Amino acid sequence: MTIRHLKIFITVVDCGKMRKAADKLYMSQPSVSQAISELEKHYEVKLFERLSQRLYITEDGKLLLSYARYI
Repeated sequence: MTIRHLKIFITVVDCGKMRKAADKLYMSQPSVSQAISELEKHYEVKLFERLSQRLYITEDGKLLLSYARYI
């Protein structure tokens, strides 16, 4: 994984929605979704629960977030 993936992940967590994160990062929403999907596949975990067009970070996501912020 790259620093870019971690920056996208942190921004999605901070914004709570992929659309808002995409706007903040000047990216398309599908690109943000793809980056999160790549992280989930790489680490073989689910980082977010997706409910009612809102994202809720999982315990695995919280663990990755602490490492991502440190990096």
